[in-house]
Amino acid sequence: MVTNFQIPPVMLTLQIDSSIPCISPLGEAIHSLCLYATDSTECASQMQLAVIEAINNIVLHAYHNRKGNPITVKWNNENRQLRIEITDFGDSMTAPPIPELAPWDAENGRGWWIINACVDEYDYKVVFCDPQNAGPETGKPVTSPEKANILTLIKHY
Repeated sequence: MVTNFQIPPVMLTLQIDSSIPCISPLGEAIHSLCLYATDSTECASQMQLAVIEAINNIVLHAYHNRKGNPITVKWNNENRQLRIEITDFGDSMTAPPIPELAPWDAENGRGWWIINACVDEYDYKVVFCDPQNAGPETGKPVTSPEKANILTLIKHY
């Protein structure tokens, strides 16, 4: 019998299109990865919910329901910490909304509250790319977008 089994650090990258039908399979993949890493259904479900909420927001607000845009999800498990980094190239937020529960009769506004309730930490940043630094010699695509929005979700277990 093996005791104190520790899963080695792992990082996986997944990419989906900015369309609603792509979100559910990604959520299932995230749930499976988190369950494998933590052996906790609760932790896996919370991370799945946070990722689905974040990606719904990206599709609706950053890409305005336009299909054909990339959303990249990097999943990392190291030192009893799940770290999920979600990158898109749509419209940026000036800052994440305050995670307050919306009034009971509101039509929207619960996403950030749900995300905040599901993770231990999150960080949002906009990274500006330098198209002058692109090309075969740098390994960066010439067609790289001017900026990337990066949301990082962290859950300790």
